[in-house]
Amino acid sequence: MSTTRPLRVLMVHERFPPDYAGGGEYFVLETARHLQQRGHRVDVLTCGDPSITHFEGIRTTRLPMSRYRFNFAWKTVAEHARDADIIQTFSYHATYPSFRAGRALNKPVVCGVLALFDEVWREMRGPVVGRMFQRMERFLLGLPLDRRVFISDGSREVARKLGLARDEDVVLEPGISLADYRSAPDKHDVVFSGKLDVRKGIDAVLQAATRLPHVPFRIIGWGERFDEIAQAKPANVQLERFRDRSHLAEVLGRARIFLFPSKAETFGLVVAEAMASGCAVVSTLPIPFEGVHLREADAESVTDAVKRLWSDPDACRAAGIANERAAQRYSWPHHVEQLEGIYLELLRQHSKNTRS
Repeated sequence: MSTTRPLRVLMVHERFPPDYAGGGEYFVLETARHLQQRGHRVDVLTCGDPSITHFEGIRTTRLPMSRYRFNFAWKTVAEHARDADIIQTFSYHATYPSFRAGRALNKPVVCGVLALFDEVWREMRGPVVGRMFQRMERFLLGLPLDRRVFISDGSREVARKLGLARDEDVVLEPGISLADYRSAPDKHDVVFSGKLDVRKGIDAVLQAATRLPHVPFRIIGWGERFDEIAQAKPANVQLERFRDRSHLAEVLGRARIFLFPSKAETFGLVVAEAMASGCAVVSTLPIPFEGVHLREADAESVTDAVKRLWSDPDACRAAGIANERAAQRYSWPHHVEQLEGIYLELLRQHSKNTRS
């Protein structure tokens, strides 16, 4: 679907590269990049250093405030959205100010649901603060946004179970940079990559490594627990700080198994990247892959799954080949083409409602 003129899209997110906290920032960057490649004008409003006005050709305005304060900055969002056709926001802290700005300006607001943790908040933040974050998440999901875009059927199903699904919700699977990922001839370890925290299942990974001393594990991660894990890890674990996606692609290409026992994930881009790299996958994620689908992210389940695949090289290799083929579906151009279609549909509806 093509447009008669370029759209003006204001993208609002709590972080934007070069500031990273995880896959969400990569997702927003690639969405902005591919919208620009399709000829649209994209401006990003985010938090951070105001002196950074561009990143890789994308215009940015950065507000010198915390992402928590960003929740109350709807008037600032409205100021930047006056000339926009569409406000594209993402969970969490940009959702409410974008919604308020859209209502004030009578402009369509599309929200990409990049995270949905529900009860796992209590493990991440403790019983009191975690419950507050859980309630905030449900409040934001309940806002009458013009369109919510989930990135997997599994995350939309979580919203449905919470009683927060709507008929107009859509699922658009994200893309990955397919040209950057390929399988190496020799694949020789089990790899985990992600933030080293309770949600990502790092403790189960370390316990599995302890129980399987003959299996080489490689962990590429970041977070407050890095030094603690570096001191306590078993001898068969190689621990490295995350550097960039190019280095990660090299690591994934040499991995036999990609292990990702996350307790809550809307998609998990790194799993799709591991699939494109020819890895068998052991994960809890709600996306299709070959390997072992975990029902629980406990150490025993993780250990058994890794042991089963590691001891059957032929099955492991077959799973990796199948995953490499399946990963070709994760295309950024396709994702953004569908997103553009949503924008056009909402603008047609908006124009019709305005005339009536």
